[in-house]
Amino acid sequence: MRDFQMNPKPEIDELHRVKIENLHIKDTIVVLREKLERLKIENEERIQNSLAGANNEIAQLKNTIAVMRHEMENMKFEKAENIQKDLSLAKNDIVRLKETITALRDELELKEITYKENIQKIRQNAVDEGKQLKKMISVLRESLEERDGK
Repeated sequence: MRDFQMNPKPEIDELHRVKIENLHIKDTIVVLREKLERLKIENEERIQNSLAGANNEIAQLKNTIAVMRHEMENMKFEKAENIQKDLSLAKNDIVRLKETITALRDELELKEITYKENIQKIRQNAVDEGKQLKKMISVLRESLEERDGK
């Protein structure tokens, strides 16, 4: 029976050892769970920080795009405005040039008319002078003939 009595002690020791091991395992599990929770929290914080940084960068990029789009619209508007101004100036130049051409044409026509009138007057004066010279020749001839004939 002693063997039997001795046997319970090793079983108790074994049971005690298993209980202690279980306690260590439970403590290890608790520690590992706590560590896992901390890692989850840290990981979530990193993810949140990354998301916040990415969202911030996206917001900045959207803002940059909006500013550039606005600048591009302004440039487009200014370009269209400059084109309209240039077209308006060109049209005004064309109108002024046409007016100048008309004025020069009118002046040229007036000079041509004046030139033709002057030519006509010169011709008429030449004809009149020719008639006067012929009359004078005729009068002088008659006068010579009278003188010679007398």
